[in-house]
Amino acid sequence: MKLLQFRTLWGVIDECDGESARSPAKALEETVLLLKRLGFDGIELPYKLFLHLGVERVAKLLKEQQMKINLMIMTDNVLCPGTGILWGGPHARPLGGDVVYSTPAQPGDSVKLSGEELVSKHVAVFREQVEDISKLAMHPEIALPVHIVNSHSGRDFFSQQMAETFFSEALAIERHCGYNQPLAGEEEKVYPRLQLCHETHRSRILYSPWLTRDLMKRVPGIRLCADFSHWVCTAESMDADLCAAIHEVCPFVIHTHCRVGHEQGSQVPDPRTEEWSGHVSSHEVWWDAIWQVQKARGDATSCLIAEHGPPPYQPCQPGPTREPLAKIWEVNHWVHARRQKRFRELFPADDCSSLVEEELLRVGWSPQKDVKTDTKTVSEMAKAA
Repeated sequence: MKLLQFRTLWGVIDECDGESARSPAKALEETVLLLKRLGFDGIELPYKLFLHLGVERVAKLLKEQQMKINLMIMTDNVLCPGTGILWGGPHARPLGGDVVYSTPAQPGDSVKLSGEELVSKHVAVFREQVEDISKLAMHPEIALPVHIVNSHSGRDFFSQQMAETFFSEALAIERHCGYNQPLAGEEEKVYPRLQLCHETHRSRILYSPWLTRDLMKRVPGIRLCADFSHWVCTAESMDADLCAAIHEVCPFVIHTHCRVGHEQGSQVPDPRTEEWSGHVSSHEVWWDAIWQVQKARGDATSCLIAEHGPPPYQPCQPGPTREPLAKIWEVNHWVHARRQKRFRELFPADDCSSLVEEELLRVGWSPQKDVKTDTKTVSEMAKAA
């Protein structure tokens, strides 16, 4: 099994809260070159941001650097391509001429629409994005190097019947578009093996560990992106009941968001400090369990990102400067380096990720001037990649 480490662009580039996080990387091109130098296998970002940055621009850049992309889709809110406000929009479908993405459900629709109507809106928004990403990946000229599509699916107020209806229809769409389908022989050389998962996230259908556990039994075939930091917050505990539920859902996980949460929030201020060592250890036990299941079932790859986010996820000093209490550029690289070391310990004969740990952990931090690593600035490192 090969470990793939992707880097989130959340809190990194200027277009995605990089400034509030005091990120040393600014522009997309500079960032991708730097991440390639540091040994990352790909990047992860919202699909709407991808459209805003430019389909051809991103695809060309990634193919030149031999990197892949994970795309996050939403079934409602301002991160849907059918809305405005953030990152342009409503966006036209990239291979659909002048056809614009559908408007997603709006706040208050839960009291205005029937359950069936509301689910239909979420399914329609899901379908458009899933179809278009599949087409972009298989397009002979664009050939977007997609690895995983990660969906923030439905809402936490969906009834059991609404949740089951959504996922039943979503799975049919996934199969129709070629997601999570095993390929063999010559097909592997022609078509990418597209994967799609649904994230365990607050405000979404999968906000609860126990609801998720039961839903996996009622609707077979759902694949998960595990972000257990949300469940620690939702459950307000890391007790044996939560641990049991987590271990029951591990067999359905194909992607992991590695962020350390706590009982009162989905992100500890700085996982590197001693006060949070117990929370770090608990999360790492869960992440290890995912690897063990993936290894046992013969998965070819295991994919993760570290996802400590920018303010307001990251607590800040009070006052007008809003300085983050920890530098998430460094925090996420610390998490990535720990996961690489742990993978080598657990699976010494397997193909580990190739992060350059000495550079990954050496990158300095200065919100006022260019960041330096010894005598090299981040910009110089990117150019040297």
